[in-house]
Amino acid sequence: MPVRDAGIQAGGDVQIGQELCLDVVKPVLGGDGLARHGGMAVFVPGALPGQRILARVSSVKARHARADLLEVLEQSAEYVQPSCPHFGSCGGCDWLHMDYARQLHWKRELVRESLRHLAAADIQVAPTIGSPRIHNYRNKMEFAAASRVAAGTGDTTHGLTANTSSVALGLRPRRLANAVVPIRSCALCPQVMIDVMVLVEQWAGKTGLPAYDPDTGRGFWRHLVVRQGADPGHVMLAVITSQDFRGQDSRDQDVGPSLAEYVANKLAGHSVTSLSVVHETRTDRALLAQGQRTVSVTGPKNLLHELGNQQLAISSRSFFQVNSGSAQKLLHVVADFAGLSEGETVWDLYCGVGAMALNLADKAGRVVGFETESQAVRDAQANARRNGITNCRFEAGDVSRTIPRILDGPSSQRPDVIVVDPPRAGMRADVVDQLLKIGAKKLILISCDPATLARDIKRLAASYGPCRVQPVDMFPHTSHIECVAELCPS
Repeated sequence: MPVRDAGIQAGGDVQIGQELCLDVVKPVLGGDGLARHGGMAVFVPGALPGQRILARVSSVKARHARADLLEVLEQSAEYVQPSCPHFGSCGGCDWLHMDYARQLHWKRELVRESLRHLAAADIQVAPTIGSPRIHNYRNKMEFAAASRVAAGTGDTTHGLTANTSSVALGLRPRRLANAVVPIRSCALCPQVMIDVMVLVEQWAGKTGLPAYDPDTGRGFWRHLVVRQGADPGHVMLAVITSQDFRGQDSRDQDVGPSLAEYVANKLAGHSVTSLSVVHETRTDRALLAQGQRTVSVTGPKNLLHELGNQQLAISSRSFFQVNSGSAQKLLHVVADFAGLSEGETVWDLYCGVGAMALNLADKAGRVVGFETESQAVRDAQANARRNGITNCRFEAGDVSRTIPRILDGPSSQRPDVIVVDPPRAGMRADVVDQLLKIGAKKLILISCDPATLARDIKRLAASYGPCRVQPVDMFPHTSHIECVAELCPS
């Protein structure tokens, strides 16, 4: 394969625009490939370990640089042909071009490195548990709305063009918030989710209302979230819009019932047998695919999922793991780490719809779930009743404030085991302080970010140390890593 000579530098200072011939060593958190030029680390999106590449420097800091992949000069043994035409354009996958066994290997290594470097914990990490399905495994997809589309399949430069309609739906390109890639297939989710997305885009375009622009804070359409239940024919979609457009409250722009009718008619004879359409609004400028207020619900209010022997109902704003098969494996790992022998009191912090708490209830004396989102707590309470489980209770409110209230309550009982599954940002410092004061016999931390997991383990190091660590692949073909850590008193 020929190499362009112009601009290639073998040494000296790294400069923006410079072309470098690099050997990729390994991936890093976030999915980029790591190479080195002299004493400087160079991060290259899309590059695989074992590749020799030509890359152009896009930014330079004091100790590292970023570069765009121009050409693969020598291919890696870890490379496989990506199975999606949108790979390299949309931000859905990092590693669709990496052999799956090597994905599992590197996820384990990234967890181990994070614990060693960020938490000073040199502990054996178990081999990553693979996903039962590695394609079309997601039960939930989040699509963004934009007025501009990123041009070119596999185009990492993200050339932008205006959309022919007022709104386009798709996935965000990496590091670009004001455009989408209008995908028509996806290796991560069932095709029905893409079909629904296309129908919503068609209908939204006919309204003449524009997509939300994060640069100006103006526009109507923001996100579309599509979920599929345990029955593949059951689909829930949540369309998220801005609350105020052209001076009119969105209650006067309630798109839910009309959109539901349009999608249902278009899907007549399709595999979808039950359709829910939820219209939600979001007022702030945060680019989150979650509403703050529900305007309307057309169709069933909940979607049913199954984990083990449990049937779980979730509503549009409730958290549920996006990979049901791997979620089942995660539950088994947590139950094993908990080692309950009946009679223990278990706390489940950030419990969502109660999947973890209910799974542990049969071996525990009592379980208390804590959750910030009040709708998720209502779902959890209903799920306990649905499954005939009577030794669980769920508390709504800010976790750091709820813990003291429960401890000081008339029927308080200190937990023996605490399970913590916080948001990606990890635990707040005040929650860590409270865990240290409680002094439970065992902590089990669940995290989708090895860096924040390592940070939280380091904060707890005065009283606890990790004794077992198990990655579980919840997100095949992406660099996201789900991990369970058992912490015992040190």
